[in-house]
Amino acid sequence: MRHIHAEVVGNGPPVLFLPAGGFTGEEGRSLAEKLRGDFEVHLLDLPGFGKSEGVRQIVDAEQMADWVNDYVVRHRLGSVHVIGHSLGGAVALAFATQYPEQITRLVLLDQGHKAFPRFPLKEYGIFRLLVPLLGGLSRLLGPRVVERIERKIVSDEPLQPISDERFQTFCTKTGLPERDEIRRALNTPAKFGKGGLNLLFGFYHLDVPKLMRSLQVPTLLLYGDFVGLDDKEARLTQSAILDLQRHELPITYIRMTGGHFVHWNPAFPIEQVRQFILTEKVSGLR
Repeated sequence: MRHIHAEVVGNGPPVLFLPAGGFTGEEGRSLAEKLRGDFEVHLLDLPGFGKSEGVRQIVDAEQMADWVNDYVVRHRLGSVHVIGHSLGGAVALAFATQYPEQITRLVLLDQGHKAFPRFPLKEYGIFRLLVPLLGGLSRLLGPRVVERIERKIVSDEPLQPISDERFQTFCTKTGLPERDEIRRALNTPAKFGKGGLNLLFGFYHLDVPKLMRSLQVPTLLLYGDFVGLDDKEARLTQSAILDLQRHELPITYIRMTGGHFVHWNPAFPIEQVRQFILTEKVSGLR
């Protein structure tokens, strides 16, 4: 089994937190601190990011699920709750659809309701235009292509803390107040390692709407409405939620005013999340 790095906070039934791409498990620290009285929260680093060993080939939904299940089985956790944001939410969704018997409750943080964009301008940063091209080449020419790319971009240089200017810019663009918990997460970004591209390419090719429509696990979806922040994204979000709600799925929806980082929103309903994963029945929140 490959090495999976995690920090464990609290005591109680196990909760796995899977972060967004570019972040370590530290992204979920504030949630873990608020839940630690009732749960044992495992803050995981995704494969190829931070201190977790990367994967050796482009992954699909089944392999993403296997990665999570390896951790659950190795640590003898039994049935778990899972909270996932962005890329981590996609991995959590794959786990929930492939191993529904291993997961009790799923909490998705702004993930699952929208199809992944063909050209991921916001999601992949410097890789935004290269991912579609390189992902296709890697499928045609094999893993050596990914290895060659990674040799160019993987560095042993230590990551630097975020500057005040970049921190302020991030908060402005995401519609968030300048809070210490956000700065701490940004100051400890996930170091990009070997195998990280395989996860990014796998995410790019993942059919997230199809996975959502096959959900059997009680799920809480907290999504940003982007109203007043990004008009185009707000329209896409509203349309995607309406489309998803046409299906009879075990999903409870909570709309959050703001953008993608819903868990850093001061209005994040942590008590509703706590009650959702404490109870055996899906609540009626809408």
